Amino acid sequence: MALFALGVGIRREILATQYKAQGNKLSFTLESALQFRRIQQVFDSGKLPETDRAIQYPEGIEVRATDTVGAEYVYAGLARLFPSSISLQDRIRWIEVFWFCLGIPFLALWIAWWTRSVWAGAFAGAFYAVSASAVIRSTGQELSHENTALPFLTAHLAFDALANGAASRPRFWLATVVSAVCLGLALMLWDMMQFFVLLWLLAEFVRVMAGTEGGGRSFIKWQIQFGALLLVGAFNPYLRAHAFLASPAMLLGYGILLMRVAEPYIGFSLRPYRHRSLKALTGLVPLALGGLFAGLYARSYGHFFELIAAKIRFLNVKPPDPSWLSFSQRIMWVPSLHSATLELTIQLFPAILLLTLAAFGILLLQSTRSNSNLIRLLFFYVASLIAYCMFVRFHVFLALFAAGLMGVLAAWGLGGRWLRKTLVLGALAAGLGVEAVKIVKHPEQWGRPNVYYVEVEGLINRLKESVAPAPVLANFGIGSSILAYAGCPIILHPKFESADIRARVQSYGEALFKGNEKDFAKWVRAHGARYYVYALGEFSTLAPDQQMRYMINCLTPPTNAAARVFEFYPETAKDFKLLWSNRKYQLYRLVSEDDPEVAEQRAREAEQALQEGRLNRAQKDAIGALEFDPENRRAMEVLRHVGSLKDLGFKYGGHEAD
Repeated sequence: MALFALGVGIRREILATQYKAQGNKLSFTLESALQFRRIQQVFDSGKLPETDRAIQYPEGIEVRATDTVGAEYVYAGLARLFPSSISLQDRIRWIEVFWFCLGIPFLALWIAWWTRSVWAGAFAGAFYAVSASAVIRSTGQELSHENTALPFLTAHLAFDALANGAASRPRFWLATVVSAVCLGLALMLWDMMQFFVLLWLLAEFVRVMAGTEGGGRSFIKWQIQFGALLLVGAFNPYLRAHAFLASPAMLLGYGILLMRVAEPYIGFSLRPYRHRSLKALTGLVPLALGGLFAGLYARSYGHFFELIAAKIRFLNVKPPDPSWLSFSQRIMWVPSLHSATLELTIQLFPAILLLTLAAFGILLLQSTRSNSNLIRLLFFYVASLIAYCMFVRFHVFLALFAAGLMGVLAAWGLGGRWLRKTLVLGALAAGLGVEAVKIVKHPEQWGRPNVYYVEVEGLINRLKESVAPAPVLANFGIGSSILAYAGCPIILHPKFESADIRARVQSYGEALFKGNEKDFAKWVRAHGARYYVYALGEFSTLAPDQQMRYMINCLTPPTNAAARVFEFYPETAKDFKLLWSNRKYQLYRLVSEDDPEVAEQRAREAEQALQEGRLNRAQKDAIGALEFDPENRRAMEVLRHVGSLKDLGFKYGGHEAD
């Protein structure tokens, strides 16, 4: 409970600092905004739609096959327990922090139950509570699927350790079933949990091949846990749509089962190394046969394997020339799938990385064939470190296994004489202090960078006033916020797992940077939007490899490109009319021949609302009519009745209203 409270306190302190820095204008962004909208849908209606036509408008997406959903029901249910005076957004932020921090005591229990040392568990939990790498994405400033899944992962590890040391059959069965359920839930809630599943099955494959997997109990436990993965893969709509059961990880699992079944028939008269080789070949049969169905899994994750291939080819350094990469590689090689740098590593792991590298060497020398759990943890740590170097997002796994390694090192130190105890515990205490000071000394640095919260709020308010619920085209940096807070359907989906989503984003970028204004207007009309939000800064000289023009292989767009018009000469646009702007965003309306007719219709709707006494609605419809036709007299008459045009503070077509 003390570790849990420590974790919550640190994260809430950082969030409070972010609120203060942003003037309490702290909305969710990117995929976090979409997740908040999902929670809001469940909170308001009690369910999620089967098809969400507001995303990738007009055809929409199948919600459960496109997004990892499930936690939304828990969030919405818990949110109802809060006082009504607290906004839903703030309730969700509290729940997010509490939920994630449940993983801290579970991690401590994992090490304590494994090593039989409470102090070892305490050190592991303390590092996970205060380390920058574990804190940075779990303050509640943004929502993420990983924060709902990671506590289930640590619970799986804890109950797996409890089952290993269970003295009675009931305790063994209970701990095994709980660990299996937690593993299945972790996978269901975050698809990148497949990384851990792959490591877990690789470790088991090697143990079975080498004959160090333990007795009958160990295999029973593994079968139940693997069975949970089979059930989740078969019945969860997202995993089923993404062919998880045909993934390389699961094919390894089938190979493990095949090795155990075939083992009695493998000749024991063979020499040991030949026996192991034959077992390994037997276990690889499903993986080889699975190549026949590789297309099923590659349709969902082939772009990720493309990115891995590019990072290997270019030695983990992003090439300055975008033509060297495919579109999928260019659009994926962005935060947080960018490569780690030394500066970022020092910031995220100021002390724990050096300590774990030392611990790795010490514990590796202490490991034996009989201590396969330690070897497995060392493998998880090294694999996570490599993954982090290639994809910064994997720091969440590295933080978890590094904290676990700190606990095991503490147990090793406590098991020695006074000198070993003093050196090990002193080093761990110093490292823990460095991590804690790093995170609390300058809490303002741990917020989400490069988010224009004030400008986003201004844009959202403008859209709610005169555009919603009309569909809006916007890039995937702001589109999610437009949908979640303004209620406008969006054309682009900020998730790139399906080929059709990536194809639409690519065609959007090419129309914007390679086509002229008329070409871009044609693309916008074809996708059913009448409004477009342009984010200024696409021609910045800072980090051009993070901009759309790099992603669509057009670092120097032609002089008549639509993007140049929006960025530098918005007043010269002929197919788009600038309605509103601030220092980051511009709101355009697509010009059409039927604009006067649309304006007249909205003016009539404004009249009707005025007659019914719905003044706010009348004002909104009248303003909308004047955006289509600044000379519409009917809309002006409505506004005269609602209030002075001058008091509204708007300009229509350059003419000040009197």
